[in-house]
Amino acid sequence: MISTWTILTASGVFLVLLGLVYDGGNAMNERIEAHRAAEQAARAAADEMRGVRDGNEGINESTARARANQVLRQAGWHGTVSINGLDVTVRVTGKSDNAFLGAIGFPSFPVDETGTATSITGPD
Repeated sequence: MISTWTILTASGVFLVLLGLVYDGGNAMNERIEAHRAAEQAARAAADEMRGVRDGNEGINESTARARANQVLRQAGWHGTVSINGLDVTVRVTGKSDNAFLGAIGFPSFPVDETGTATSITGPD
């Protein structure tokens, strides 16, 4: 009786530890990827926001938002783009699905990362 209980307990503990290592590592990788995507999207939007290349001086928010969303789609993420003056903030949200912890009631970890960039308007 005691050996059966010990085996079941040890198996449960092993599953939890395996889940924390494997699923936790995957969740950290997903968060790093989401953060990189948010930063890249923010930089791309800030670059598109001012018409430096074509000589226009007006802020073009719609082009900046479209460029940020394009970068996010290419990276496999979705998020929101906020523009405040020359500052661009991109927030990426999603989830990291769990392989082992899902068996004990934790199907996924949330992913919520933010990236920011500021548009450069000239050499000053």
